[in-house]
Amino acid sequence: MDWILLLVVVLAVIAVGVWMFVKDKKEKDEAIPAEQRKALAAPVGRTHEQGRVIRRLKGFAGDNGYEVIVPGRICQGAGVTDFDAIVVGSFGVLAVTSLGYPGKVYGNEKEKLWTQTTNRGRVAFENPLTVQAAQARMLREVLFANRLRSVPVETMCVFPNSGTELLVPRSTPILRMKEFSAMLRKDHFTDDKKVDIDAVARALRAAAEKK
Repeated sequence: MDWILLLVVVLAVIAVGVWMFVKDKKEKDEAIPAEQRKALAAPVGRTHEQGRVIRRLKGFAGDNGYEVIVPGRICQGAGVTDFDAIVVGSFGVLAVTSLGYPGKVYGNEKEKLWTQTTNRGRVAFENPLTVQAAQARMLREVLFANRLRSVPVETMCVFPNSGTELLVPRSTPILRMKEFSAMLRKDHFTDDKKVDIDAVARALRAAAEKK
């Protein structure tokens, strides 16, 4: 009979754990009024300090004789994706999205959803790294459709708002403004990969004009 008693104890512990988890989640959800949660359907501050990122990219493109597409709204099939800017250079294609979210941002590379908390409340949003991967695929589809099959494509996610508290692992591939500027100075972005800059820029601009 000892095993029956042990089973009862184990089930009781599990039940208490589940109850505490549900209670904690409910309390957190109720901490934000229903109408406020509805208003926070998307993160706030997306375009905050977006201009800093665009100016930096325009300067980078101008210094190197590259093409820059602003804004980088690309349409392919039924899909649409938005970048702040796309740079086409000898190295390939670099598409950048800035997330100027204020407050605190929580997440890691593997989570489906990240969280932003501000004095307005809390909201979940799609992992920007997952979004980046999908955006890169769309850019490649546009290039493939134009018979440009060997063009390197990169995407970057930049948090330009100095007031953002990024609570993410150090290894997470997202950049602050200072890190972003340093990244653009690397030799990688001046390498000659034999990219036909005019043809690539023309294909991407054509896709942008479909909007």
